[in-house]
Amino acid sequence: MTRLLERIIRNKAVVALSALASVTVACSDKVVIGAQYKKDANNSVDSDAGSPTLALESCPNMPGSPPGISPLPNAQQLALQRAELMSFIHFGVTTFDLGTTPSADQFNPTNLDATEWATEYKNAGFREVILVAKHDTGFCLWPSAYTEYSVKNSPWKNGQGDLVREFVDAMRAQGLRPALYLSPWDNAYPSSSPSYEQYVRNQLTELLTNYGPIYEIEFPGDNAPTLDWAGIAQLCHQLQPDIIVWMGPQIATTGVDGRYTFQPTRAMSSIANVPNGGPSNVWYQGEAQVTDRSNNTWFWNSTTSVVTLSQLQSTYFNAVGRNSTLVLNFPPATTGQLESPDLDLLRQFGSWYSSLYTTNLVQAQPTIGDTTWSNPGFEPAKAVDGDLCSYWAAASSETSGRLEVTPPSAITFNLISIREPIELGERTTAYHIELKQNGAWNRTPADISGTTIAGTVIGQRQLWQVNPTTAEAIALVIDGAKGPPAIAEFGVY
Repeated sequence: MTRLLERIIRNKAVVALSALASVTVACSDKVVIGAQYKKDANNSVDSDAGSPTLALESCPNMPGSPPGISPLPNAQQLALQRAELMSFIHFGVTTFDLGTTPSADQFNPTNLDATEWATEYKNAGFREVILVAKHDTGFCLWPSAYTEYSVKNSPWKNGQGDLVREFVDAMRAQGLRPALYLSPWDNAYPSSSPSYEQYVRNQLTELLTNYGPIYEIEFPGDNAPTLDWAGIAQLCHQLQPDIIVWMGPQIATTGVDGRYTFQPTRAMSSIANVPNGGPSNVWYQGEAQVTDRSNNTWFWNSTTSVVTLSQLQSTYFNAVGRNSTLVLNFPPATTGQLESPDLDLLRQFGSWYSSLYTTNLVQAQPTIGDTTWSNPGFEPAKAVDGDLCSYWAAASSETSGRLEVTPPSAITFNLISIREPIELGERTTAYHIELKQNGAWNRTPADISGTTIAGTVIGQRQLWQVNPTTAEAIALVIDGAKGPPAIAEFGVY
């Protein structure tokens, strides 16, 4: 691989598609969670109220419910984790020139339309989109007052353009949550300079003050200089109290809300210790970040190709299906548009994703539990009512339980989905699935890889793929839990 091509490969550990390819292929009375609104440069207020996607839904407190088991997610972490599917847009001067610090006059997309981006992402089922506002070249996609190396000195729109503004406006108009990525590593500004930290803070303040609510800010850790990252996280929360702060593991510390997850396993928990002197045993959820291009290439390049749909499907099951949020990158080409291979793949993925959960074969089917929480509203049927905001809970004295669903006739399926009400914390410590077949219970059914369907963590979601399987009944057995078990969804598809 040439040195130039290496410039467009993210210099950090990424979720390798080849490693992830080991598996093939509506709430009521909701509370809306969103970022606080900020005035933009024109002193007007960006309002996304009423958008069911942009302001993601949270569930109300259920009277008489089981107590939460600490640590618990805050409202913003909960909303982000329930989004499950997000996207990256890597686009900048590197799209045009692979040098370390290409000239700003290289940046000149001819057909850029952020509304097209937003429309395609919305149609594909994404909930949040992250724009790389500044990558490691240091080139800024907004006219920063603190550097000349930005769109203001490019031929694009005669130097009058502001891609961050176009991006956030387009995403909000489509009901998507806008988020930003700001590289700590900057080739155009000497990061060893004593003034560099103030430079980072100044640019961060621009982004989190002038563009309305930003739902997440990401700082990759690769080659990051030594700065007061806890102080920078604190500044993010001061500027926008409802923002999610994500940092790479090299710099993550006190004040961060999310982390990078490499090849999530069945034991992937949203509870972890924050590194670099951060707090221990806190809600610290994971994002699996993957690009649609070969060789882990994050910026568009004519020498690389897109991966296959089956690889993206495998990635989805190995990320979302293992209690992580999936962030997929689809990079625009030099025109500013997604090329046909990327766009076709995005549309194919969206079509597949929209059909994945179409028919829950056990929804509203007769369901029994071995015990039930004493207060009304937590019956076994709540786990199969299609409402994520309702859930079954076992009796207060229990740390195990059994949910058994018996449809009126046998069902044939190839996917099992299990979700906890994570607003009450991660509760389960051991579980397995049982199938009633030919009148007898199979207590060790296997997934498509031959692995017994059993695990430890459930959390936001666990997905189990099986070969087409017919059963007269299906049971979820909670073998151990930190308190009374609770299940928000038991789905069979």
